[in-house]
Amino acid sequence: MLTLIIGIPAFARMYNVSCKLCHVSFPKLNAFGENFADNGYLFPGKQGEVYREITGKVYTFKELPLAVRFIQYVEAYGDEDGGKVDFKTPWITKFLMGGALTENVNFYSYVIFEKGEFPFFEDAWVDLHNFFGLPLSLTIGQFQIGDLMFLRETRLTRSDYYIYKLGPYPLTYQRGIILGTPFADIGVVNGNGIHEAQGGFYDNNPQKWYFAHTSLPFDFGLFGLWGEDYDTLNNYVRIYRLGVDWRGRFGNFYPFLQILAGMDNDTTALFYGGFFGVEYVLNDNVFSLLLNYIDAPVYSSYRNQRLLTAALRLNHYLFENLKVFVEDEVWIYNRRNLLTLGVDFAF
Repeated sequence: MLTLIIGIPAFARMYNVSCKLCHVSFPKLNAFGENFADNGYLFPGKQGEVYREITGKVYTFKELPLAVRFIQYVEAYGDEDGGKVDFKTPWITKFLMGGALTENVNFYSYVIFEKGEFPFFEDAWVDLHNFFGLPLSLTIGQFQIGDLMFLRETRLTRSDYYIYKLGPYPLTYQRGIILGTPFADIGVVNGNGIHEAQGGFYDNNPQKWYFAHTSLPFDFGLFGLWGEDYDTLNNYVRIYRLGVDWRGRFGNFYPFLQILAGMDNDTTALFYGGFFGVEYVLNDNVFSLLLNYIDAPVYSSYRNQRLLTAALRLNHYLFENLKVFVEDEVWIYNRRNLLTLGVDFAF
């Protein structure tokens, strides 16, 4: 059964526990943190410290479950035409809220200030679960489809999961509903991202996207999506996606893998790709390697996108909620390099 596994630093403050209780190294969760999220942010034995019942019908938090995260970079960029250095300070600031109001209701949302742009909501959802004793959940709101496999919010690299962001029909932020069951998570979304309303509607066409993800033995997962949409020329398009994901743990090594293929009916060509990563935790240091690959056809909506990247990162934790990092990402086909030095602080 699904609970979108995202935590906030306010939980450590609310429950008076260490960040290490839920995190291998923030924002990466350990098994306890994943179970905590799967259980709807309920902390056995401590839940009474977090919320209170005003009357038999009104529940509220004892303190506002608010957290803040700052990310600042110094970036050195280089390609065949030269290079430059840029101070991206601040680059990202997030105001996050979330928690369990009762054993059947939890929520999560955040407002992001990024790249100097006007702030807006990215994630914003409510999760209803285990009503009438049934092992079901219903997540309503704004979320990323790719979060069913790997959460972009909790990755340890600046380098992204590029296959999720590919083309005009990405698996990133959408508005919709996900039904969580013991067998699979099944969802439907508008399919046009999280843009502002047009004519009073978020959905600017009558089509929807439908998707499902199920867990398989040996920590594998299977994902499928079918949808209908219109391209920029107002041509009708059917969208197909199929993917396999895997994650493992071998001592202090945490490998993970995503393979994804897709096809739209405006082309007979198939695109495919994915990513492979491994994280190694050594005391206050986390070493991360992330490889991305995409091969998309020439005559398609993806304009011959071929991508091969390799990113290596060192996170050094000065405190459990403060880290400094250095990351080098190489775009092999494009012959460019991105070196990043930064600070990531959450409280």
